[in-house]
Amino acid sequence: MLGYVKITVDPEKLKVGASFEETYLFWQILCDVFVKECVEVEIQSWQEENGVIEELEKISDVSKDEGLIKIQRIPLTDANRAFFNNHAANKEGKLKWFSMRFYDENGKGRIEVRDYGFEVRFNKVTGAQSEEVIQQFSNPHTEAVFYDDDVE
Repeated sequence: MLGYVKITVDPEKLKVGASFEETYLFWQILCDVFVKECVEVEIQSWQEENGVIEELEKISDVSKDEGLIKIQRIPLTDANRAFFNNHAANKEGKLKWFSMRFYDENGKGRIEVRDYGFEVRFNKVTGAQSEEVIQQFSNPHTEAVFYDDDVE
């Protein structure tokens, strides 16, 4: 049976002024291991996030406005993967992007990063696959849970 894993970061368990690396202990492994099978990412930003939008315009294939949201689709080339891996933090040490959805080669949304990285979802995973995800994402300020019904 397929389900999904939901990882949430509890901001109350973070120390005040935590760095990006402390807040998002999982970011490196997410980029290096879990999104390897993905070929594209869709990022949603608030329209007022001009700097973030302009930065992504340089690498996006598709860019469109939907009300208060700017949606940009970016191919996961080696250069773009390195960008997401190494330039994800804003000046405050938080994830730059409001929402990210990583797609596989069949166009299925496999991994979602929501609420500036405070929630991560792995879609369409088996119970066995969920164990690895939970192990990799478990730390003192996150909760990782497998749900055995997959709703995308």
